[in-house]
Amino acid sequence: MVLVYILLAFLLCYYIFRSNTIRGLKKLPSPPGSLFYFVLTKGKGYVGNPYNERYRKVNPIMHSVLGQRSVKENSDLLDDEFPKTKDGFNPKYFFQHTTLNILSLLCSNKRTDSVDDPFYREFENLMGTHLELGKVTNRLSEFFSILKWFPNTKLLNAMKENADSMEVFFRKVVKEVIDDKEKKPCIIRELLRKKDEGILDDLDVIFLTNTIFAAGTDPASASLTWLTAALANNPHVQSKAHQELDRVIGQFRIPEVSDEQNIPYIRAIIKEGQRYCGPHYLGIPHANEEDDEYNGYHIPANSVVVLNQYGIHMDEKRYENPKEFKPERFLGFTESSATLANGNYENRDHFMFGAGRRLCTGIHMAERELLLGVSRLLWCFKVENASPLGKDGKPIPINFDKIRNGVTVWPEEYKVRFVKRHDNVEKVLSGQSQ
Repeated sequence: MVLVYILLAFLLCYYIFRSNTIRGLKKLPSPPGSLFYFVLTKGKGYVGNPYNERYRKVNPIMHSVLGQRSVKENSDLLDDEFPKTKDGFNPKYFFQHTTLNILSLLCSNKRTDSVDDPFYREFENLMGTHLELGKVTNRLSEFFSILKWFPNTKLLNAMKENADSMEVFFRKVVKEVIDDKEKKPCIIRELLRKKDEGILDDLDVIFLTNTIFAAGTDPASASLTWLTAALANNPHVQSKAHQELDRVIGQFRIPEVSDEQNIPYIRAIIKEGQRYCGPHYLGIPHANEEDDEYNGYHIPANSVVVLNQYGIHMDEKRYENPKEFKPERFLGFTESSATLANGNYENRDHFMFGAGRRLCTGIHMAERELLLGVSRLLWCFKVENASPLGKDGKPIPINFDKIRNGVTVWPEEYKVRFVKRHDNVEKVLSGQSQ
């Protein structure tokens, strides 16, 4: 029998995920038989890779290509589509397109012009199915081993079909990089270099690229979609952010990465967004390789260990009034989430990027995406709730209790309006401002 431990208390989370790995008493790989890893990525991806020789080979490569590269500051986090938006619209698809462009530029020096681009449409169709198939309710056998004796043949066939389609799609993406006569540097080219060195093979390159695209687009776009809803519900937060941006940035340029330390309220909004309405409720399942004990409780080897991120983020002992969207709670946090995640557990801002040595590898890239996305969004626009009016004559607040669950958690569809804050927005975005 395999026991399942859902880690709710952040102290217990620290002990299991961090202290033990430092002491070397055990490793916390993914459980054997992970459907996401072995079926959806044909055992050639990264997320869910058991702690084995392949993981030890691939892990430093992924840290190299994701940790040393940053989101390009000239990635088009805003474009001409927003100023044309007058009626209420759902920003989800814009954020999906934006994050795809960022990852596509980093991975293959390619971008698309709109959500109508065939590349975007094919990617979103395949990736949407990919992440829907990988949701927790389709992977219950990773939590309850007895279910492995009763395989869902229809689900397995759908996973295999999607894996085949993803292989075809990303094989074309990789080929475009190979055929690029200019040989411009990009993440895929670095993976291909590892293939030439005999470290990776064809499928490694294809499904590691798949992993990078999936991890770099869906969580970031979901985070921005959630955070936009929170901002629409809390105009007073926007007002404080606008004051900070006007004071630090002014109206003649957009925020840059170099502004980060000078816009603490924007950083606090991002941290609070990850805590209050982050894109994951549960972390990726892990399994301890050896027996352990915590406060008198015996934890047998091969138990499934899961980080309950939502539970920790709503813990009243750690966060006062946790169901209130309050960026001010993070104003004293001057370090990045990546730095805090590798330091004293008591000083962590949130746990959205996981815990322990198998912390999210793309944490630096994700933080950069969110910094540029949120700061530039608020520099340009005031976000207005475009929901129907309630009895009080005000828009009905966007409901945060209704969700769409996949590998990432999304809010139900909602509508907002993006109102330009000043006349200089279009000039700055088009590069015409002096």
